[in-house]
Amino acid sequence: MPQLDDLTYGTQVFWLVITFAVLLILMWTIALPRIGRVLEQRRRHIDDDLADAEKFKKESEEAIKSYEASLSEARSKAHQLLAETQAKLDEQASDQRARLDAELAEKQAEAEARIREARQQALSSVREVAAEAARAATNRLIGVEPSQAAADAAVDKKG
Repeated sequence: MPQLDDLTYGTQVFWLVITFAVLLILMWTIALPRIGRVLEQRRRHIDDDLADAEKFKKESEEAIKSYEASLSEARSKAHQLLAETQAKLDEQASDQRARLDAELAEKQAEAEARIREARQQALSSVREVAAEAARAATNRLIGVEPSQAAADAAVDKKG
């Protein structure tokens, strides 16, 4: 095998060193800077993405806080409006109840007055009917017709 020949070791080592030096120089000047630039770009891109993510996270947290504050304020206003409406309705119901109570009391007083009047009329009518019945009964029983005054006096007489 020619690779293991002792006579060619020197030239093989020489070309190995030359080739290694050329490859090292090429890597050092061309490939490694490109790889470094790519790695630096990736690092910057990742850092920018992380910064954007942090910014978006803060913005979303602020939006959530703003939403929660708005929601809390809306709930507070709704409860306040509900309480005001309930108070107004209670006041209206109380006013209407008082008005209806007054109307009922007035109607009750009117009804009681009508009942008293009807009672008085009925009593006077009963008195007249009783006096007339007494006159008719006396006329039929004893054949004498008493005067209206005598019949009224007999009806008015108690016991």
